Amino acid sequence: MNSALEMSNFDVEKAVSLLLDWIAHGKPGGELVSPDKARKQASTPTVLKDQELKKSSTPRSEKPTVTPKKGKSGGKMTPSSQKKKNQEFSSVANELDGLGLEEHELGETNAGEVDEEAFDLVPEVESDGRETISLVVVGHVDAGKSTLNGHLLCLLGSVDQRTMHKYEKESKAIGKGSFAFAWVLDGHAEERERGVTIDVGVTHFKTEHRHVQLLDAPGHKDFVPSMISGAAQADAAILVIDGSTGEFESGFHSGGQTVEHAILVRSLGVQQMIVAVNKLDNVDYSKDRYEQIQDELSRFLVKAGFRASDVFFIPCSGFSGENLLQRKDARLTAWYDGPTLIELIDLLRPPPRPVDLPLRLSISDVFKTQAMGSCVAGRIEAGVLSPGAQVLLRPGDLTANVRSVQRHGNKVATAKAGDSVTVALTSIDFDQVQVGAFLCPPEAPIPLSSSFLAQILLFDIQEPVTLGYQATMYLQSTNEPVVVSKMLCTVKKSTGEVLKKRPRALPKHTTAVVQLTCNRPICVETFNDYKQLGRFTLRESGNTIAAGTIMKIVS
Repeated sequence: MNSALEMSNFDVEKAVSLLLDWIAHGKPGGELVSPDKARKQASTPTVLKDQELKKSSTPRSEKPTVTPKKGKSGGKMTPSSQKKKNQEFSSVANELDGLGLEEHELGETNAGEVDEEAFDLVPEVESDGRETISLVVVGHVDAGKSTLNGHLLCLLGSVDQRTMHKYEKESKAIGKGSFAFAWVLDGHAEERERGVTIDVGVTHFKTEHRHVQLLDAPGHKDFVPSMISGAAQADAAILVIDGSTGEFESGFHSGGQTVEHAILVRSLGVQQMIVAVNKLDNVDYSKDRYEQIQDELSRFLVKAGFRASDVFFIPCSGFSGENLLQRKDARLTAWYDGPTLIELIDLLRPPPRPVDLPLRLSISDVFKTQAMGSCVAGRIEAGVLSPGAQVLLRPGDLTANVRSVQRHGNKVATAKAGDSVTVALTSIDFDQVQVGAFLCPPEAPIPLSSSFLAQILLFDIQEPVTLGYQATMYLQSTNEPVVVSKMLCTVKKSTGEVLKKRPRALPKHTTAVVQLTCNRPICVETFNDYKQLGRFTLRESGNTIAAGTIMKIVS
């Protein structure tokens, strides 16, 4: 991992031709109609070549066991399974109903809302005029996420023919020839042998208007902790769906990861989502199949907290490359004339960045090189960072000086909120730094606390939560055991009205205010002060049981 993190100084390609003026209109269900003709003929987006970066934050207490990919299951839904499916849909579709995400995220007034006008919130702009956006790719195992990502990168030119030929030859040698594109991001030997993504793969590329950081997240249930670490860094998401007969149903119903991944990315603050209906060539690019999937998922995603206008559907094939950069197959073009995947990515809006708040850099990896010395990699959630700055490491309260800052493999004079960076530090050794720690200004340190009040929304849990309930909290790159030490009240999501004080038990789908306590002080911020740092998820026995926001730091 450390060697992969040693950034090389790749040359950034020149800006592409002048920006073309075009407009895309949404329609019910979130699918975009065809963009302007001029945009369709725009030149292929340029690519920023970068090293693969693997960031694994799988907790030691919940380290997964790699298992071979399961066989495919097909067939139509029976009446009994259809009834069960509808019950599951009704149960899960409202799981985020109660955390106040619509009010907090979609612009409505809310008592717990951050007054964004009080801060200088601006989208990050690259020197070439492109805005940066971080994009996580999620979905059920075997949906084809890594293949889609790898093929997209090949079409964009970030993988040379010699390297691709090597992947094709080596994958065929172990009987996995169809996985060649996936190997672009699945670089670990274990991932290639098992045929599953384990860690979050990170790369970068450019579109006409965006600089994109692409995070390829694992889809297997055993690796949800790694998926959470990727989603916590994301501004938007691509949800990859297997459109093959029976496979969408397998991922969306019957305990598949489609539902959990969608709920997790929404609870972690992602508002915009592209739904890539993949492998549609397996059903001859059936319009009926595509619209069936679009209809079911649209209703679920809206009830889960996404706005219809922020959900964009697209038919594609990651293996053949159809509709990634262009459309050629007559079976698809006969009925679809909407945007390609790269055009949809270019439409995504970067969120505002709190650049005027004190620095908060969440550390996701630590390493040391002969050339750079002690280094940390992570994402700046707030503020700015420049070489020469003095920073405080918390926990630990160690002071260090910033020797250099790299973004996308290039040294920069300033990095801002929203940037994923590599920071070389002096006056500190890398073995003093842990994943999950933060860099902050000495004069404005991030709070340390072992107890805090939180509003949580319980998902489809098997047993009610009672006093003393234990779980693992995932907060940015931190995972920490916590205990429910107090249960203050249950609340009504729509109004914040207290429904019951001091409840004895919290059943599934309940929104409640509780006090969480951990064994040691950790870095926390309230949702009211730092939105992205005030969100967390709770997991227990391999299942995500709740999403929450930190309301008040107790100690």
